Amino acid sequence: MATKRKTYKKSSNRKPFWENFLEWILSFTRKLLVPSLIIWLVAWLWIGGLFAKAGDSMWNGFVTWTADKGLVVEDVVIEGRNRVDLGDLKKAVGVKPKKAILSVDVDVIHDGIQKLDWVKNVVVRRSYNGIVTIDITERVPFVIWDRPGRGQVVVDMGGRPILSASIKEFKSLLIVRGVDAPENAAGLMRMVMAEPEVAKYIKGAEWIGGRRWDLITISGARIHLPDDDMGFALSRLAKAIKEKNILEKPLKSLDLRAPDRIIIETQKGRARNLISAPPQKNAKTL
Repeated sequence: MATKRKTYKKSSNRKPFWENFLEWILSFTRKLLVPSLIIWLVAWLWIGGLFAKAGDSMWNGFVTWTADKGLVVEDVVIEGRNRVDLGDLKKAVGVKPKKAILSVDVDVIHDGIQKLDWVKNVVVRRSYNGIVTIDITERVPFVIWDRPGRGQVVVDMGGRPILSASIKEFKSLLIVRGVDAPENAAGLMRMVMAEPEVAKYIKGAEWIGGRRWDLITISGARIHLPDDDMGFALSRLAKAIKEKNILEKPLKSLDLRAPDRIIIETQKGRARNLISAPPQKNAKTL
C-alpha cells in the first residue's frame, strides 16, 4: 500500500527575528519604566514637601491630642539667675502655661537664652510632668577694659565684654588697657594676688606690645614688668615694699625688667637704683 508523503508549508505568519527582538526590548523597557516612574514620583513629592507637610500635620495633631490629655506646661523653673534681666529672659523662653509640653523646643530656648548678655552657659530641660527647667550659669565680672576712644566696659575672665554691667557698680575691679588686655589679664591677676603686699597698691595695668605688662599704682606710678619671669619680679617688689616701703615714696616709675636691681624714677625726675637682689652673673642692667 502506497503512503502519501506529508509536506509542510512554511507559515506566512511567523515573525522575523528582528521584530521579535524589538518587541522584547520594548517589553523589558516597560518593566523598567514603571518602577522608575514610581521612584521619580515619590522623589518629586518628597522634594515638593508633600510628605513633610503630611508628617507635620500628623505630628501637630498628635501634640494637640497629648495636650488635651493633660501633657501641658505647668511651670517654668529658673535656677541660677541673679543679674540676667527677667524681661529679656521671658522673651527668650517664650513658653506660657498650659502650652503642650511636646511643643516646647528646648534647642530654640537654649539658643535664645545663650545670647543674653550675662549668660555664660545654660541648660534647658523639659519633663513630662509639665515642668520646664532652665539652669543658668552667669558670667562673673573680672576686670574693666579701658578702650581708647570707646570708653570702659566690664569683661569676664574669658575677655568677653558684659555690655549691660555698670562701671560704677564694679569700679573696684582692676582697670586694664591695651589690645587683647582682657584675654591676658587672668595670668597677671594670679601673680599679683599671690603677692598681697603688691596687690593692695595696684589699680590698673596696661598690656604693652602684646608681650608684657605695666602696672599702675593708686598714686599713679608706673611699674614696668619683664616679659618673662613676672612672678620673680613681683616677689622682688614685695620684698622692697616690706624692707624700704618703696611704693609709699613719690615715684613716677619703677622698672623691674633688670633681674638684679630695681630702677626708680622720682616725681622730681631724679633716678636712682635700689638693690633688692644679689647681682646675678651675666645679668643685664639698664
